[in-house]
Amino acid sequence: PLTFAYARLEAQFNNNVKKGIALLEEAIAQPAAGRQFVGEAKLQLGDYYLLAGKIWDASLTYSQVDKAFREDQLGEEARFRNAKLAYYRGDFSWAQAQLSVLKSATSELIANDALYLSVLITENITPDSNLVPLERFAYADLLLFRNKHEEAAALLDSMLEAFPGHPLNDDILLLHARISEKRGHYNKALAYLEQIYTHYGDDVLADDAVFKTALIFEKYLKEKERAISFYENLILNYPGSTYVQSARQKLAQLNEEAAKP
Repeated sequence: PLTFAYARLEAQFNNNVKKGIALLEEAIAQPAAGRQFVGEAKLQLGDYYLLAGKIWDASLTYSQVDKAFREDQLGEEARFRNAKLAYYRGDFSWAQAQLSVLKSATSELIANDALYLSVLITENITPDSNLVPLERFAYADLLLFRNKHEEAAALLDSMLEAFPGHPLNDDILLLHARISEKRGHYNKALAYLEQIYTHYGDDVLADDAVFKTALIFEKYLKEKERAISFYENLILNYPGSTYVQSARQKLAQLNEEAAKP
């Protein structure tokens, strides 16, 4: 709907989160607003509350959608966003409890995101109960969500210095790559991803790095041959990856385009 697009334009591109929130609150209050519209609007509104630093307003709004769409994919999306909000706050136990259920979500995207976040938390809660690295990483992730790219990158760099050899290092590199991609620094993003599949080739994020590399070559740099080689790499070297099906589809599409006169 136009309301969503206008609110997104104000909140995410014009840096006017208050205007985005006001537009959605006004739309939700309309007597003629349908149930599905209100649910989708509240999900977006929760995101903008989070952008504005209104953590509890965001959580309450997500919870309202969860309750109203308990057996629906919209409810699953709301539960995932609330779980991620708990992760941002450092409430890892509560987040993990929600994620364990969402790993079997009907939406493949939500299930995959829940699995990644669950593994991230599990692997980085250390026996000595030192949660500082994970808390800092979660905060850097939140800064990225809030489009505070330079602050997020600086925090990640400080973590690499403070915690050399930490299990989070490949996750830090992946988040660095996301930041660089969002800023349009595609070659820098590729360099971070290369570090992951080169130095952490046996870890869980290696296939993510290969797939995201292929996407950058295809989507942004328009280097289709390089993209094809990385999609093929993923299929051959990571047969158990959740990205294999998507890589096969991408590969078929690119090969079909290459065969056209």
